[in-house]
Amino acid sequence: MTKARNGWDAWYSQWDEKYVDEPGDESHPIPYEHLAFWGERFRQVVMLNDHWIGYLQSEPMNMEDAMSIAFVLYDAGVDVDDLILLLDEFEPLEGGIARVGVPLCWLTDPMDHVQDLLSTLDELPQLDRDTQQQMQQTLEEMLGEPPEPGEDWLALFQAMSLSTAQFLMELTRLLGDNGRIALRAWWQGRLITLLREETSARKRKRTTRRKKSADVPSAFRDLISGLDMGGLGTEDEGGDSV
Repeated sequence: MTKARNGWDAWYSQWDEKYVDEPGDESHPIPYEHLAFWGERFRQVVMLNDHWIGYLQSEPMNMEDAMSIAFVLYDAGVDVDDLILLLDEFEPLEGGIARVGVPLCWLTDPMDHVQDLLSTLDELPQLDRDTQQQMQQTLEEMLGEPPEPGEDWLALFQAMSLSTAQFLMELTRLLGDNGRIALRAWWQGRLITLLREETSARKRKRTTRRKKSADVPSAFRDLISGLDMGGLGTEDEGGDSV
């Protein structure tokens, strides 16, 4: 199979050809090696998911999108190395989950998700029994095993939610207003393209939501769906545009 093209390869190739005779020029935005490294880390951890509008992708993002996210954040003044370190260290359940996928909508509006998580915590005791059972079943499936005997799954989710809220607040600080605005603008344009391509192909991506998941809080769906990233490898790193 022919390796898919990455638009950033072509961009840097053209840039190098144009400025090859100007060795002192410092207008190059960032070394390609840095952008590629950041892109690979984003590709491994971040999912192009946005539950606010119901867009979910089950497969990893392509390398072109991942490098674009890295460039947009770098250009907005975000310390991308610190951001990647935070993403790598995120573990909502201490000692439980080695790696967790982060929905892109967490980066575009982290504080909204903090509020959503905290609201969910307040509402947990009032949720109907069917919804609670569904949340418990989903949590057990994603963790790969039921909670330890005598362990309260609601307490488990509360701990995960508080840990995630702290992570999102730190994410807010690292991204800053410029980073969030720049990333939202990039995602809006990319999302329009993705939706147009889906419509023209008359295909709709399948989501992981069950038929009866309408009442499950969105923050819970985001948090739990992100746990399904443990098997993500580094194949397809070339990744063509979706």
